[in-house]
Amino acid sequence: MKKILLFLVLISVITSCYDDFRLDNEYSSVAFSSADGGSNESGVLWRTVVKGEGLKLDAGIYLAGILDNKKERWADFEIDPELLLGTDYTLLPSDYYTLSNNSRFVIKSGETVGKVSITLDSLKFVNDVLTTKMNYAIPFKLVATSEDSILSTQSSKILVIKYINKYEGFYEQKGTFQTVSSDNQILNSGNINNVIKSNTIFLDSIENNGVMNLIGPDYKMKLRVNADNTVSLQYSPNLNVDNSPKNIALDATVTSSYVAPWNNENAIKSGTTPASSAFTAQNLAWGNYGAPSGPAAENWVQYNFGSKFSITKSEVYWAADGGGVVFPNKSYLKYWDLDLGAWVTLKNNNIVNGVPVSDADYGVINIGNDPDKYNVTTFDKIDTDKIRIYATPPAEFIGIHEWRVWGVPAPSGFETAPIATIVENGINTYNPATGTFTLNYTVNYVGEDYKTNVSTKLVWRNRIRDGVNEWRR
Repeated sequence: MKKILLFLVLISVITSCYDDFRLDNEYSSVAFSSADGGSNESGVLWRTVVKGEGLKLDAGIYLAGILDNKKERWADFEIDPELLLGTDYTLLPSDYYTLSNNSRFVIKSGETVGKVSITLDSLKFVNDVLTTKMNYAIPFKLVATSEDSILSTQSSKILVIKYINKYEGFYEQKGTFQTVSSDNQILNSGNINNVIKSNTIFLDSIENNGVMNLIGPDYKMKLRVNADNTVSLQYSPNLNVDNSPKNIALDATVTSSYVAPWNNENAIKSGTTPASSAFTAQNLAWGNYGAPSGPAAENWVQYNFGSKFSITKSEVYWAADGGGVVFPNKSYLKYWDLDLGAWVTLKNNNIVNGVPVSDADYGVINIGNDPDKYNVTTFDKIDTDKIRIYATPPAEFIGIHEWRVWGVPAPSGFETAPIATIVENGINTYNPATGTFTLNYTVNYVGEDYKTNVSTKLVWRNRIRDGVNEWRR
């Protein structure tokens, strides 16, 4: 009998504990969720809709403190633009969307979440270029409720909305490329096998993060899918990169056939412009006074760049003191031919101080000997890692205040040269049934006379939307 009573007491205790667990809290409240959709900002939720897959989404609140909701409940809201003050977001124009309820979230009986549907205008929203970025927002603020309270720490939500098109995502790319010279001789060829990422830029256009087998900000291409599923494409240059020639002498190593003890080889790459050819201080110029080769002899100064550059211009500012150091009557350039492994005299037709100079005039290109100015020589692009000035005075010795050489880093391969244009070369199409782009195009390069012909296929693999990885079915 005692055992039976003990068992009944134990059941009573367990039942009482279970009832306590199952009972609603004394107070109920409503709140927005803490989800941020990847914004990493408190109170901000990023959402993405897909053009062509429905421009509709829900905003919602949840009910707290009630385990089993047995009646309809509500919370009123308002759109509060002041929530956007101090943020990077702009109020979504009211004519860009409609709400299923303009002021109230309704939590139906049996549910713990109340939703309001947002329907975006299919013309106004997607035709605004700003809607492809996390720019426009609807700032919701809870102002009243049927419950005991609104959770103060989650009483508002800035809902930021953008759209993507159905072409956005990651693509498996496979194809071939062939680089040919101006006379169609094959210089290089290969296979392409990589993953390309495409981002929506507007309507039915995307931007790929790769051209051929090259991926990154310097190799972008825009694709637009036309109504007939043909594809238009063009190069998308990296506007943040300056590919213009620079004075690469600033970081070069200087050597010479001889330098006077009171002069300084490194002074010629100071990056400054002298006031005149006169010496202001002996250590601010290179000079070869007292060279073992003697007066009126040929001497040289060399820049070693440390890596291969494409150079197109030389500017030398001569130094003279009117006595032992004079202007040269003959001066020319040699560059190190990386293929031959030897010094080669510059013998192209060139421009010296604005005047065309041919080889026949001097046998070599005389780079000029004008005083009180830079003597400028421009020439066809040369890929090298070293260059020299050779100079001979009519008598005595020579000096240089400053020597500038203009160039850009040389490409490590044919296809890594800076891209000038991408031209369609054959049929380019999109197959909506398989999510496949078939592309044929030609890549032209800055300052190069060769080009690369590309044939490739891009098959849609997956995309990431609202933090969810969506794979091809």
